Amino acid sequence: MPEKKTALKLGIVFKKDELNFYTCKVDLLEGNVKEHYSWENDVMADEWNSKSAIKKLKEKPQAMVCDVLLDQQIFSGEGNIIKNEVLYRTRIHPLNKVEDLSPVKLKALVTEARNYSFDFLKLKKENTLSKHWEVYNQKVCPLKHKIDKKELGKTHRQTYFCEKCQKIYS
Repeated sequence: MPEKKTALKLGIVFKKDELNFYTCKVDLLEGNVKEHYSWENDVMADEWNSKSAIKKLKEKPQAMVCDVLLDQQIFSGEGNIIKNEVLYRTRIHPLNKVEDLSPVKLKALVTEARNYSFDFLKLKKENTLSKHWEVYNQKVCPLKHKIDKKELGKTHRQTYFCEKCQKIYS
């Protein structure tokens, strides 16, 4: 495999393949997995609990949505591509605070986070993921508006968004 500029955080080697993680957080956890991991936070688990996610979001009213979508205690499994695409699909600007979203928008955010995670996996398996990005790594959105690219939120993660399609509610 060719070398990347980003340092390898975790690499797993199999008989015929390897799995490498570059931009991730790695913690070694000992003991029973149920003591460390809540499956109701895992957006792709059968145990996923959208009501719990909404409750946890409401407990962070001042947090920006671009940060909470990456919060693994709320949306375990979500990453930066998913964050960008979910915010575009729900037409929510990344700089909105949780408290500024209506109950309908909060529910849409939580629902789409789960839905897009399954779309992401399907498209990744088909090797067509990047062909379906609406804003991530794009210059224009599907409606032909300019896409902005900035490091936003406390996470300072690269965020792609459309000022015309994604609304600020505050």
